[in-house]
Amino acid sequence: ANVYPTREFLARGLDEGASRGCRHCPAECETCAHIIGYCPAVQEAQIKRHNKLCSLLAKEAQELGWIVYLEPHLSDSNNELFKPDLVLVKGVRAIVVDITVRYESGLTTLSDTAAEKVGKYKHLVEEVRALTSTSEIEFVGFPIGARGKWYSGNERLLTDLGLSSSHMKRIARVFSHTAL
Repeated sequence: ANVYPTREFLARGLDEGASRGCRHCPAECETCAHIIGYCPAVQEAQIKRHNKLCSLLAKEAQELGWIVYLEPHLSDSNNELFKPDLVLVKGVRAIVVDITVRYESGLTTLSDTAAEKVGKYKHLVEEVRALTSTSEIEFVGFPIGARGKWYSGNERLLTDLGLSSSHMKRIARVFSHTAL
């Protein structure tokens, strides 16, 4: 409902001079999206939440026989460093996964975020092949809504990993709860 008492919310309907700036950083507008995803005052909590989500997915993959690389350092042809969250390997297949928690500001926020994450890493095919010695490489964005919304596209990855539909429903609740 976007009614959390942020300064942006509290200033609605007031004069132009009403303070909308973040109380903890120089950002011009304190919104829910800013607090959840960008404010440096909560960065440590954001990192802990993100790492917990990565650990959950890595654990599920390992239990299903996948080899897991956590934040491998991959340099592209321009020597720019990239660190996808997970590279999951089984047989000839590698799946590069980047997990993110995003504030759901619109109907397509999570699908757009998944595509953004794929775009960020898809040029690293040869670097992933060198790391994993695999021939089939896939890139997956794994977004979770900051207010607990589950992106249905995440189910494809969980199915590909080998989770049953009942286990997938349980783990989706765990991911959503952890993201809150």
